[in-house]
Amino acid sequence: MEMLRLPETLQSPSPQALSNSVYKSASPYGSLNNIADGLNSLTEHFADLTLTSEARKPSKRPPPNYLCHLCFNKGHYIKDCPQARPKGEGLTPYQGKKRCFGEYKCPKCKRKWMSGNSWANMGQECIKCHINVYPHKQRPLEKPDGLDVSDQSKEHPQHLCEKCKVLGYYCRRVQ
Repeated sequence: MEMLRLPETLQSPSPQALSNSVYKSASPYGSLNNIADGLNSLTEHFADLTLTSEARKPSKRPPPNYLCHLCFNKGHYIKDCPQARPKGEGLTPYQGKKRCFGEYKCPKCKRKWMSGNSWANMGQECIKCHINVYPHKQRPLEKPDGLDVSDQSKEHPQHLCEKCKVLGYYCRRVQ
């Protein structure tokens, strides 16, 4: 079988030819050596940049009447909140031991609901899809603006509550 040979103009240049001044001046960016030098410089520059897990410096102070949307305390924004968890730690935003208020959105059917029976790392079952859904937002039960209108004496559906399922009994049972 005979090999086809490309015309010389379509063949890739040899390394020796690349160092030829014809190729150096043909590039609108300068010589290939200049490009290689630039890439080396960038590589060295980016090698100095590292991602660290060290705490970053807090942003500017919020207005005096601003309340953090995570802990409802004054003096810092939510991104600087001491109660904020590092990304990837836990299944829910809140990592405390108490019950809290949670906002849920089913990733399958997009149904949204809110519940005053939300716990750290515990989900609730979507009544349409029957899949466990973790809250995307959680906050303390005692709202600073006094808007808590839930009936605390009313039992919640235990068959949808992951905490009740794990415990084997009603999660708000007085012990």
